Amino acid sequence: MKKSSKKPGKRISDEELSREIDKALEAPDRDIKVRINTFIDYDIYEALNEEAERTGQKYQTLLNKYLRAAVLKEVNESDIKAIKIALGAK
Repeated sequence: MKKSSKKPGKRISDEELSREIDKALEAPDRDIKVRINTFIDYDIYEALNEEAERTGQKYQTLLNKYLRAAVLKEVNESDIKAIKIALGAK
């Protein structure tokens, strides 16, 4: 029988847990991250990775920024310029 290689996680007190939950519930929606699994077209993934390398950002951060702009219509001037550059517009 194989032994589990997982080490038990650090236990926190009920009081600490309650404080962390309260803090999370008070956080703005944009500060709460949700893990999802999805498929995107390879050319989009490639473009995001290329821009990530150019700008020093993570591709997930860029993807989130572009989704926010498209879905919530939250766009600032620097985002518009970045989108135009990524699309090859002048």
